[in-house]
Amino acid sequence: GAPTKLMISPPLKSCDKLEISWTTPANTGGLPVNYTLYLDEDYNNPLTVSNNVLCIMNNLTANTEYTVTVVAFNELGEGGNVTGTERTRPEAPSISSLSASSSTQLRITLTAPARSSSLIYKCNITEIDMPSITVNGTELEYTVDGLKPNVTYTVKCMSSNGE
Repeated sequence: GAPTKLMISPPLKSCDKLEISWTTPANTGGLPVNYTLYLDEDYNNPLTVSNNVLCIMNNLTANTEYTVTVVAFNELGEGGNVTGTERTRPEAPSISSLSASSSTQLRITLTAPARSSSLIYKCNITEIDMPSITVNGTELEYTVDGLKPNVTYTVKCMSSNGE
Protein backbone atom coordinates (compact mmCIF):
# COMPACT_ATOMS: atom_id res chain seq x y z
CA GLY A 1 0.00 0.00 0.00
CA ALA A 2 0.86 3.68 -0.14
CA PRO A 3 2.08 5.82 2.76
CA THR A 4 -0.52 8.32 3.99
CA LYS A 5 -0.72 11.61 5.90
CA LEU A 6 2.35 13.17 4.31
CA MET A 7 3.51 16.24 6.23
CA ILE A 8 6.25 18.51 4.85
CA SER A 9 7.36 21.57 6.78
CA PRO A 10 10.37 23.86 6.98
CA PRO A 11 11.94 23.78 10.46
CA LEU A 12 12.01 27.03 12.41
CA LYS A 13 15.28 28.95 12.11
CA SER A 14 16.40 26.99 9.06
CA CYS A 15 16.21 28.01 5.42
CA ASP A 16 17.88 24.96 3.84
CA LYS A 17 15.90 22.02 5.28
CA LEU A 18 12.52 20.33 5.07
CA GLU A 19 11.12 17.95 7.68
CA ILE A 20 9.10 15.15 6.10
CA SER A 21 6.90 12.64 7.91
CA TRP A 22 4.24 10.16 6.84
CA THR A 23 2.17 7.25 8.12
CA THR A 24 2.99 3.61 7.35
CA PRO A 25 0.74 2.01 4.72
CA ALA A 26 -2.27 0.15 6.14
CA ASN A 27 -1.39 -3.07 4.31
CA THR A 28 2.28 -4.08 4.56
CA GLY A 29 1.88 -7.84 4.30
CA GLY A 30 3.12 -8.03 7.89
CA LEU A 31 6.67 -7.14 6.79
CA PRO A 32 8.89 -4.17 7.68
CA VAL A 33 8.53 -1.26 5.28
CA ASN A 34 11.28 0.90 3.83
CA TYR A 35 10.78 4.10 1.88
CA THR A 36 12.39 5.85 -1.06
CA LEU A 37 12.11 9.63 -1.18
CA TYR A 38 12.43 11.63 -4.37
CA LEU A 39 12.91 15.38 -4.47
CA ASP A 40 11.45 17.20 -7.49
CA GLU A 41 11.18 13.98 -9.49
CA ASP A 42 14.97 13.54 -9.42
CA TYR A 43 14.89 9.78 -9.79
CA ASN A 44 18.70 9.61 -10.11
CA ASN A 45 19.29 10.69 -6.49
CA PRO A 46 16.77 8.90 -4.27
CA LEU A 47 17.04 8.82 -0.51
CA THR A 48 16.22 5.48 1.15
CA VAL A 49 14.80 5.50 4.66
CA SER A 50 14.73 2.16 6.47
CA ASN A 51 11.85 1.33 8.79
CA ASN A 52 11.25 4.98 9.79
CA VAL A 53 8.53 7.53 9.00
CA LEU A 54 10.54 10.72 9.48
CA CYS A 55 13.25 12.31 7.37
CA ILE A 56 15.02 15.67 7.24
CA MET A 57 16.30 16.77 3.84
CA ASN A 58 19.32 19.07 4.14
CA ASN A 59 21.31 21.39 1.88
CA LEU A 60 18.29 22.71 0.01
CA THR A 61 18.03 26.17 -1.55
CA ALA A 62 16.33 28.85 0.54
CA ASN A 63 12.91 30.17 -0.54
CA THR A 64 12.43 27.36 -3.06
CA GLU A 65 9.40 25.15 -3.59
CA TYR A 66 10.12 21.41 -3.57
CA THR A 67 7.95 18.43 -4.47
CA VAL A 68 8.58 15.34 -2.35
CA THR A 69 7.43 11.85 -3.30
CA VAL A 70 7.54 9.02 -0.74
CA VAL A 71 7.36 5.46 -2.12
CA ALA A 72 6.86 2.47 0.21
CA PHE A 73 8.52 -0.89 -0.50
CA ASN A 74 9.36 -4.15 1.25
CA GLU A 75 10.21 -7.76 0.32
CA LEU A 76 6.84 -8.09 -1.44
CA GLY A 77 7.72 -5.21 -3.79
CA GLU A 78 6.93 -1.55 -4.26
CA GLY A 79 3.70 -0.15 -2.86
CA GLY A 80 2.05 3.12 -3.73
CA ASN A 81 3.37 6.62 -3.21
CA VAL A 82 2.29 9.93 -1.76
CA THR A 83 3.42 13.35 -3.02
CA GLY A 84 3.40 16.83 -1.49
CA THR A 85 4.90 20.25 -2.06
CA GLU A 86 6.41 22.77 0.35
CA ARG A 87 8.69 25.81 0.22
CA THR A 88 11.86 26.24 2.28
CA ARG A 89 12.07 29.36 4.41
CA PRO A 90 13.77 32.42 2.94
CA GLU A 91 17.08 33.64 4.31
CA ALA A 92 17.00 36.64 6.62
CA PRO A 93 18.19 39.98 5.28
CA SER A 94 21.43 41.31 6.70
CA ILE A 95 21.57 44.66 8.43
CA SER A 96 24.04 46.64 6.35
CA SER A 97 23.83 49.77 8.49
CA LEU A 98 22.23 50.94 11.68
CA SER A 99 22.60 54.62 12.56
CA ALA A 100 21.03 57.14 14.88
CA SER A 101 19.43 59.91 12.81
CA SER A 102 18.80 61.78 16.08
CA SER A 103 18.58 60.89 19.78
CA THR A 104 15.05 59.50 19.15
CA GLN A 105 15.41 58.11 15.59
CA LEU A 106 17.10 55.03 14.17
CA ARG A 107 17.81 54.48 10.47
CA ILE A 108 17.94 50.80 9.39
CA THR A 109 19.33 49.70 6.04
CA LEU A 110 18.96 46.07 5.00
CA THR A 111 20.64 44.00 2.31
CA ALA A 112 18.26 41.59 0.64
CA PRO A 113 19.10 37.86 0.67
CA ALA A 114 19.48 35.87 -2.53
CA ARG A 115 16.18 34.80 -4.15
CA SER A 116 14.43 37.74 -2.53
CA SER A 117 11.60 38.61 -4.92
CA SER A 118 8.22 39.06 -3.20
CA LEU A 119 9.66 38.88 0.32
CA ILE A 120 8.31 40.81 3.26
CA TYR A 121 10.85 41.99 5.82
CA LYS A 122 10.08 42.35 9.49
CA CYS A 123 12.39 43.95 12.01
CA ASN A 124 11.76 43.64 15.73
CA ILE A 125 13.10 46.43 17.88
CA THR A 126 13.24 45.50 21.56
CA GLU A 127 13.39 47.79 24.59
CA ILE A 128 10.66 49.90 23.06
CA ASP A 129 6.92 50.23 23.60
CA MET A 130 5.79 49.77 20.02
CA PRO A 131 4.90 46.83 17.77
CA SER A 132 7.48 45.35 15.44
CA ILE A 133 7.93 47.16 12.18
CA THR A 134 7.03 45.38 8.96
CA VAL A 135 8.15 46.66 5.57
CA ASN A 136 7.67 45.28 2.08
CA GLY A 137 10.58 43.39 0.53
CA THR A 138 11.29 46.21 -1.91
CA GLU A 139 11.77 48.68 0.96
CA LEU A 140 15.19 48.04 2.41
CA GLU A 141 15.64 51.37 4.22
CA TYR A 142 13.44 52.98 6.83
CA THR A 143 13.46 55.12 9.95
CA VAL A 144 12.10 54.24 13.38
CA ASP A 145 10.79 57.25 15.36
CA GLY A 146 9.89 57.66 19.00
CA LEU A 147 12.93 56.03 20.58
CA LYS A 148 14.12 57.01 24.05
CA PRO A 149 17.47 58.78 24.27
CA ASN A 150 20.38 56.88 25.90
CA VAL A 151 18.63 53.48 25.67
CA THR A 152 20.20 50.45 23.99
CA TYR A 153 17.94 48.75 21.45
CA THR A 154 18.24 45.33 19.82
CA VAL A 155 17.25 44.99 16.17
CA LYS A 156 16.50 41.58 14.64
CA CYS A 157 15.28 41.22 11.08
CA MET A 158 13.73 38.30 9.25
CA SER A 159 11.99 37.67 5.97
CA SER A 160 8.95 35.73 4.92
CA ASN A 161 7.41 34.94 1.58
CA GLY A 162 4.08 36.37 2.68
CA GLU A 163 2.38 33.03 3.36
